[in-house]
Amino acid sequence: MLRTLNRIERWLTAVNQVIVFVAMLVVLAFTFGQALDRYLLHTAFDAHDQIAKIGLVWLVFAGTAVAYAQHANLRIDLISKYLRPGLRRGREALFELATLALCVVVNVKAWNVLEVVAFQQIMGTPFTNAVPYSAIVASTAAIGFTCVLRLLSLLAGRRAP
Repeated sequence: MLRTLNRIERWLTAVNQVIVFVAMLVVLAFTFGQALDRYLLHTAFDAHDQIAKIGLVWLVFAGTAVAYAQHANLRIDLISKYLRPGLRRGREALFELATLALCVVVNVKAWNVLEVVAFQQIMGTPFTNAVPYSAIVASTAAIGFTCVLRLLSLLAGRRAP
């Protein structure tokens, strides 16, 4: 079962990496396009910054999920090297539980926000505010899944990093 969950996590991380790549391209294209449009073409497309902001939101949240899944997120660990392996596993489990609880709270609240913003049009675009806010829902779900997987691994006897 743990092997299947690990495969799902790898697939989810790969999907988030694709989202990060596409979001970077969107931010780059629309930021460059805005400068090109304003100073060279003198046309009146006014949604460059709005679409770039959407890409940036997705970039940040999907990137956070990728970093968390790959243990590449920033964290300060002052006492871990002084703890015995059993206490280190306990600290790791406590950290994962706290992160999971935070993800659940943020995800539930983000769904409430999505209900409100689903009908708010982003000026100059065909999108509603549900597009950027759905990044919060997707990333907290991905991070929460990673937390559950790490907790199951700790219960199965895996060593804490």
